[in-house]
Amino acid sequence: MEKKKNNAVKQVIDEFNKARSNTPKEKEGDATAKNVDIPEKKVNIEKSYESEIGKETDPDLMVVSETVDLPSKGIFYENGLNKIDIEYMTSEDEDLLTTPSLIENNTAIPKLLKRKIKTKGVDPDMLLPGDRAALIMFLRTSSYGFDYTVEVQDPRTGKTFKETIDLSKLKYKEIKEKPDENGHFTLELPMKKKTVKIRLLTHKEEMILEEKAEGIREAYELEYSPFNSLRVRSSIVSIEDKSDRSYIEKFVKILPAGDTLTIRKKINEVSPGINMRYTFKAKDGYEFDAFLSIGMDFFFPGI
Repeated sequence: MEKKKNNAVKQVIDEFNKARSNTPKEKEGDATAKNVDIPEKKVNIEKSYESEIGKETDPDLMVVSETVDLPSKGIFYENGLNKIDIEYMTSEDEDLLTTPSLIENNTAIPKLLKRKIKTKGVDPDMLLPGDRAALIMFLRTSSYGFDYTVEVQDPRTGKTFKETIDLSKLKYKEIKEKPDENGHFTLELPMKKKTVKIRLLTHKEEMILEEKAEGIREAYELEYSPFNSLRVRSSIVSIEDKSDRSYIEKFVKILPAGDTLTIRKKINEVSPGINMRYTFKAKDGYEFDAFLSIGMDFFFPGI
């Protein structure tokens, strides 16, 4: 059970990084064959859920939804999507998060988002990672509250201490630079002295790159993942007006590390999302800013 929960929440950590407590074990005898209803044939759980919820008219039996503003503010989507209607989590959604088959193939979080998003025509896989993270943050805080206990290191002493933070204090990153009419950003490479245009990748595109990077690492028995270089390469639209993908691939392979860093910094700067820097306070009152890391208990607080 512990392994299933950890794998499920690892998917949440991946959403925020592109982040420990025990799941209660069932007591022996809690569920037996005679008191558990087993369907005689397979049913489409998702359609059944939607159908039953949609028929309810009693306010006490209806799932409440809320509109969440997106960090991207509609600037990065052709249809101007800037907010999404999303339902609160229920007990059945917790079942989804701990379903072994969904955990094993890393589809628990994607299915949760597809199940909870109520704005028509929205595919969560085609959203920017920062917008997905905002929706996941809403599902967590609306279900379990804004308190979240973390361990943080005091920069003066190197010692760690626990602090319960207020997730409501996390704000969206300010969009200081907007893309051009094609959704591209322009930057100059300091070492190669070239003008490069880049774009932001969707969640789906980044997941494809992660799978590709892992495949390359295993095939060539590498000690590292080539994800960052693949991400840089895929983000580049053109180099001095040259948009040939073969040329871009060769260019990135010999690109100086300083120029690669410049591109990655630019991507991070212009990517909308949640500002995960938080002001912590040590026991003696000393305050300092640090990056908030999401732990394995994010969706299972206090367990």
